[in-house]
Amino acid sequence: MFKLGIAFANAAVILGGCAPHLHSLRQDDSPDLVSGECVHEGAPHLTLATRKRRYVAEGFEIHRHTDLAELQRRYKGTDPKHWDRIFAGHDRSHEVYSAEPIPRAQDGAELSCRLTWGAGKPPQGICQDQSGKEYQVRFD
Repeated sequence: MFKLGIAFANAAVILGGCAPHLHSLRQDDSPDLVSGECVHEGAPHLTLATRKRRYVAEGFEIHRHTDLAELQRRYKGTDPKHWDRIFAGHDRSHEVYSAEPIPRAQDGAELSCRLTWGAGKPPQGICQDQSGKEYQVRFD
């Protein structure tokens, strides 16, 4: 009986999403970037690598946005129960997240990144190096 309780507790932790959301860089969008990963829960970090450098950003801020005025216009008159769930914070599927990390390489080189993603979706955006070269970044 005790083992069954432990199994249910482990399943709850796994299904509850306590593990950080790790996303791997999609290779098809920016061939100059050879690898990368992004974690946006817990202690956020972003790692991107070119053939010459490895860039790392840790502990950057993540902002949550919800356009309540637009959602109220869309749902309050047509689906009031849905609007009530959104307004009470129970329906987070309409939230959009953003971050502007600045990954740094050991030699001091930096990338300025702007990332956005919706609830349940992977981050995507653009990073720019100090010379102005842009890298499209999309994660799985």
